Amino acid sequence: MKPFIRLAMVSTVVLFAACSEHHDHGDEAGHAHDTPAPVEQAASPSQVQDGIAVQTAWVRPTVGEQDSTGAYLTITSQEAVALVGVATPAAEIAEVHEMTMDGEIMRMRMAERIDLKAGEPLELKPGGYHVMLMALTAPIEAGQEIELSLQFEKPDGSKIEMPVKAMAAQNAGGGHHSHGDGGDHKH
Repeated sequence: MKPFIRLAMVSTVVLFAACSEHHDHGDEAGHAHDTPAPVEQAASPSQVQDGIAVQTAWVRPTVGEQDSTGAYLTITSQEAVALVGVATPAAEIAEVHEMTMDGEIMRMRMAERIDLKAGEPLELKPGGYHVMLMALTAPIEAGQEIELSLQFEKPDGSKIEMPVKAMAAQNAGGGHHSHGDGGDHKH
């Protein structure tokens, strides 16, 4: 590979990584991002219910006075369904969020509904769709198991409530969400 092409590719990766740490959450106060030291990711085993499989469910542990964090997982359904909500006893507020680039700013907003096609995995991951856990009821420590309840809707309007267990572990990369000082997260 020619040196200038390699340099352009490296520059693009570095630029994207830098931009991914800057995004707008709206009017909340006290929002900060940290990038933890990379450590091995531990995730829960595959969980299946009503033709829906959830794999690699994990939650990022909190740091200091942090009162929010992210949860990540991969969902595959045998039939078309929509992810329409999430709940957990670990937080007063749990929402599915989407991160998108708006120019050079990464923005995060609540996703009220994510349609899943039959057999196509949906990955909720840092920098994309993910679950935000806000107003945590207690700090989340590495190795802790967190209960999530995923809410799905079938095309006929019927609902599926799926309990999922997610392990608290660091991911080997990506940004770290912190809404320190008890800042309100508004949408």
